[in-house]
Amino acid sequence: MKKKWLIITMVCMVLLCIVVMVFLFTVGKKPYKNLDAAQIASAKVQLTPPDKTVEIEDISELVGYLNDVVIYNQDNSYTEYVGQGVTFTLIMTDGTQTEITAYNPFLIIDGVGYKTKYEPCQALNSYANELLNSGTANVILEEPPALGLVSDNTYVSALLGAYSWQKKDVDGNSISTTTDSAHPLDCEELLSPPYETPEATATLSFTEEPDTILSVKCWSDEYWGKPTTNSEDVTMTGNVLTLKPGGYIYEIIADWNTQNGYGGTASYFIYLKMIE
Repeated sequence: MKKKWLIITMVCMVLLCIVVMVFLFTVGKKPYKNLDAAQIASAKVQLTPPDKTVEIEDISELVGYLNDVVIYNQDNSYTEYVGQGVTFTLIMTDGTQTEITAYNPFLIIDGVGYKTKYEPCQALNSYANELLNSGTANVILEEPPALGLVSDNTYVSALLGAYSWQKKDVDGNSISTTTDSAHPLDCEELLSPPYETPEATATLSFTEEPDTILSVKCWSDEYWGKPTTNSEDVTMTGNVLTLKPGGYIYEIIADWNTQNGYGGTASYFIYLKMIE
């Protein structure tokens, strides 16, 4: 009889452990349940894709979404998934920093992944995309945007040249950076081989559109290594360049205004060969 009760007791204990484990893995917890907007000095969110970062001005709205987030068991298998991730960077008033990535069905907190409740995580993702698409949020440009040219339905990356750039540090102070580069005609190894295209035009494609295209000019590839050669003018309509027959090195200089604390001027080089 005692043996029977012992077996029953052990079975009950096992069942109790299973119930506790199921409870822990399914109920979850709210890591930011008590987070308050007053605890956050500043915040931004990076969306990947399209690899853009915007400044968050209404901290209270962000905190409302974070308060609802639910995480379950730790799970770093998010590295095996493909999709859009939105990473919120919070600078706290005590000087610490934390990163929270909404990547359904995961929430990644300072590099540690957790399975998460779908609806609150999706709400965070939608919130970030609405900010980006609103047209009113400040796009944070930590460095000059990338430039590519599209011709014959092919995207070709341009080489970043010299630039003068301004951004903010974590305390909101302005930081200015100025870099130099070789002349385009001294960059044969970096720019070769040329992209060959049968098209007579190429379209500029920036990851963030500039406020102004300051200049576009080119040099024939017969002048490689001769940086004192005078440049030729390039016809441009909107963001479309008219290419010259043969091989040419093109330089584009663009400007982003610094009203929101980020921006500056940057030059780009690309080697294209129009085949007639």
